[in-house]
Order: sequence, then structure tokens, then C-alpha cells
Amino acid sequence: MLKNIAIVTVVVESLEITELVYQNELCYKLIHKGIVSDDMASGWCAKNVAGRPFILMGPANNEAVYLRFIESEKFDKHFRSLKTYGWNAIEILVQDTEQIFLKLKDSQYFRIVGEPVYISDEKSIKAMQVLGPSNELIYFTSIEKPEKMGLTIEGASTEIDRIFIMILGVDNIESLRRYYSEKFYIVTSDPAPFRIRTLSNEHGLPIETKFPLSIATLSEKSLIEIDEYPKTSVYRENMTNELPPGIAMVSFYVDMIPNNLSFISPVTVNKELPYNKRKSAVIRGPVGELIEIIET
Repeated sequence: MLKNIAIVTVVVESLEITELVYQNELCYKLIHKGIVSDDMASGWCAKNVAGRPFILMGPANNEAVYLRFIESEKFDKHFRSLKTYGWNAIEILVQDTEQIFLKLKDSQYFRIVGEPVYISDEKSIKAMQVLGPSNELIYFTSIEKPEKMGLTIEGASTEIDRIFIMILGVDNIESLRRYYSEKFYIVTSDPAPFRIRTLSNEHGLPIETKFPLSIATLSEKSLIEIDEYPKTSVYRENMTNELPPGIAMVSFYVDMIPNNLSFISPVTVNKELPYNKRKSAVIRGPVGELIEIIET
């Protein structure tokens, strides 16, 4: 049922800095500026967010996969996503990870926390990790031999392309697989052990530690990566009527909003981009992750 990733919503400290940095260093384009409406905030069960400024940004090739940054006066500078369950990392497809490393290694606002390495023994996918200006975790990934990983992902058409994977940190990978299968009719791969350096470093584990990882293929453009996190992780603290910190929500397109899901608030119709008067609704997943579905 879930199709392409539509929007990734991130709570940030400064919209001005975020816009400038993503434009100048990632070549992302400003698509829209706005104020969170009462209807939008109500649909997210986050009425305190109404009235806050936001921007919508996307890649230079006009792929309709957007980053929505919402400025918050309640921004928590000490929040680190990898200590918690939930939407924890944005993975952006690039043509050459090594070139992105050279581009960002002296950046004032992007801090490299993982240099480019092949993430599997097949040496088919190379990834690096950075923290953005509001501590958002981003993977920049180039796919060199997709056939060795059994992937059918459409490749990058520009230096820094679209968000193509969202990474979900969970407490029990098997229960999450069942949930996404039953609720969204998504087939996920059998869990396999992978090294996740940033996760090991955050939890003080040996760098060679492997974690169970499963992939949900939504389309030729979008995936969800489900990682089982160490038991030292905690559930993200959500303040009443606020969005969660960090990567607050991920939106996906669907053909039609079903009536058999437990939405956190009534289905809404929003005029703002990129909804364009289409219906949307939000579900809270098993580890507290907010999943917005937008009817096409």
C-alpha cells in the first residue's frame, strides 16, 4: 500500500541556516515557504506546532521527494536519534560518495561521523554519514552494483539526488515486520546482520558489531530500512501537542486512504504544498514513529 516517500519532516533550530546550508552545500532547492496551519497541526495531533514557520526543499533534479523543515523554539540541542527508537536517519542517493566526502569534509555545518566505506562484503554499496546543522543524521549512499544486493532501485541522475531510504530503529525487528506487513501490505526481507558504525559508536560497542537489518521495498525509488537497535536504546519522549524531536515524521503516498487503520486524528485535506488539496492522515507506529499517508 505504501508507495514512494513523499516528505520527511525534521524539527530544526534555525530555518535560515538550514535553507542556506542545504542550498549551498547539497544543491537542494527551496520549493515552498509557509506557516504550519491549524489543519496541518491538528492532523499531526500537534496543535502547538500551528503557526510555526517551515520550508520545503528538494533535489536539483526536481524529484518529488521533499524535506520539510519546521523551526521550533523548543529545539533540543542534546537530542541524539541513535539513542532512541523511531525514524533515525535520512538516506540520500548520490552518484559518488567519495566526492561528497571531499565536498563536505571541511563544512562548517555538516559534521562527518562516518567516512565512506562499503557496507557489505559484496562491495556493492558505499555510504558515509553526517550530522546536519540541527543534528539530523544523513547517509549519503552510492549504489555501484545493485544486482549483488538484489535491489531494483533507480539510480542517481544528479550529484545529490533524492531521499531513497528512511531508516527506522526498532526494538524487535520481527514484530515490526509483522506490523508493516499486516497494516501496509509491505513485504520485508529476512533480517541479515550488518555493521552499522554510527550505531556502534553511539552505544559504545565494538565497531565490528552487527545488527539485524531488514529492507522493505516500496517502489523502484523508495525503501524503508528496519534496524534492530541495542537494548540500551530508549523510546523517544514525545511532548503533548508537539512533534517528536529530530526526524519527526515520514510521509508516503498511497492510492487511497484505507478505513481500517487507527489514525491519531481525523483525515484532513490540506491546501499547502505538496498536499495540493489531497487527503492525508497519520498513524503512530509500534515504536512511536509517525507515519503520514497522502492520497494520490
